[in-house]
Amino acid sequence: MSQLTKDEMRKSLKKIRQSITGEKKKDYDLEITCRFLMTEEYNKADTVLCYAGTKDEIDTRYLIYAALANHKRVGLPRCNGDILDFYYVRGLDDLMVGSFAIMEPDVRKCSRILDFRNSVLVVPGLGFSPDGKRIGYGRGYYDRFISHYNGKVVGMCYHQQVKMNIPVEETDENINVLITEQYTRNI
Repeated sequence: MSQLTKDEMRKSLKKIRQSITGEKKKDYDLEITCRFLMTEEYNKADTVLCYAGTKDEIDTRYLIYAALANHKRVGLPRCNGDILDFYYVRGLDDLMVGSFAIMEPDVRKCSRILDFRNSVLVVPGLGFSPDGKRIGYGRGYYDRFISHYNGKVVGMCYHQQVKMNIPVEETDENINVLITEQYTRNI
């Protein structure tokens, strides 16, 4: 069987992710969050760089609330042209609907993060491979950011989104830790 193209893989992974709903999704999201909160990467970090999950993605609200309750700083991305800028948030009230109908920090309330030392980055993705390859939505925002980020990168997804043969290109960046509702894998 031939390997799927990136577009075919994205379509397949979106269907898989959309099939996880209701209480099952909530249970998986909570388990993934708990697993993340137990990682060395999280516990050593002063700042958690995360994303505001959409309806089908891992619900990152749990992670954001937990990090803030643990007195960590939390940064969320905002699209600025072709790049991602991260801003400190104090809660979900600091967000507004932004690019691609994704919740982003309101720059009138939030300060831009310029120093990423002692942080951990949690990235979205449609799928990941056991060896750290990631397939995103095809715009390259996170790949560009990761290419100059020196911290650990964590990918979170449902176990059904982990695939052996993720198609990659030269500009695609890998993750360091993979977390599903079933396991945590350091890469």
